[in-house]
Amino acid sequence: MGGDNGVYRLKPFAVPKPWGGGHLDCFVENDTDKQIGEYVLFSDLEQFPVDVEVNGKNLRLADFWPSLRLESKEIPFMLKLLSTADSLSVQNHPSDADVVALGLQGEGKFECWTILSADNTARAYLGLKPGEKPEVLHTLSGEAHPLSHFNDFSLKTGDVIKLAPGLIHSTTGRLLFYEIQQKSDHTFRIYDFGRPRELHLKEAIYCVRDQKPDIKNFSHDLHTEKFQVAYHHAKDSVDFIRQGKDFSVCTWFGGAAEFKVGEDVFTLSWGDSLLVLTGEMCSITKKEAAIPDQRFGHLPMIDMLFEAYV
Repeated sequence: MGGDNGVYRLKPFAVPKPWGGGHLDCFVENDTDKQIGEYVLFSDLEQFPVDVEVNGKNLRLADFWPSLRLESKEIPFMLKLLSTADSLSVQNHPSDADVVALGLQGEGKFECWTILSADNTARAYLGLKPGEKPEVLHTLSGEAHPLSHFNDFSLKTGDVIKLAPGLIHSTTGRLLFYEIQQKSDHTFRIYDFGRPRELHLKEAIYCVRDQKPDIKNFSHDLHTEKFQVAYHHAKDSVDFIRQGKDFSVCTWFGGAAEFKVGEDVFTLSWGDSLLVLTGEMCSITKKEAAIPDQRFGHLPMIDMLFEAYV
């Protein structure tokens, strides 16, 4: 459970998508005719109603957050898992300044991906190639090879990709990745592979700026001006000092494990997330599961704890 000890289990929210990849369907016991595309771990947006367990009861995170009286009066970022089989639309997102200029509400959308699993055909298309002009975006729907205008990258487990506002991006192939982003749902679709969804060419072209991709690896922590992620590798066990000033959101990607902070111990399975407000020294220790859980059979057991914070 969670509550008096200052550590709270998060109850994520699953979202079916037309491009859902199937990684998470058994895991979340999905019974819809669409596969799960987004598994929202941490958010207070109304359309993503994440809950938190407090003294054995589930409360809406958006309602619970103000009672914590943290310096971060508003939740400063969102966390998701994305599972894809079909192509993600060619899209970009606005900056904070773009949101104001376009008369929108809320924040811009700077986001970063950490690749958990990628099949052999998975590709990322990141930014217009040198020499390409934004005006080419008007012609994609009539072209035989619309992705040829973009920088093309193969993907592998551990890639960390920064998607600055304005950077055009898409993916193909089957992928599972962790996403941290500003808490915004502003997405401008440019090309959608024949799916009958609205496009936002005018807004997308307005937001186009630096198209140079930024790809690193999770052997180094992620640092940005909006949020941070520390990657704690745990082959067997690892001790670490919690990085968040106010709080950290810790998500485990491995088999059965124990998370310890102070004298409190929490049992974790793949994908479990904790909101941690107390203590500095933490540890994560792998445990042998008595009976293998079939829900996790197709998930990447990379034995890492991702710690998101500001």
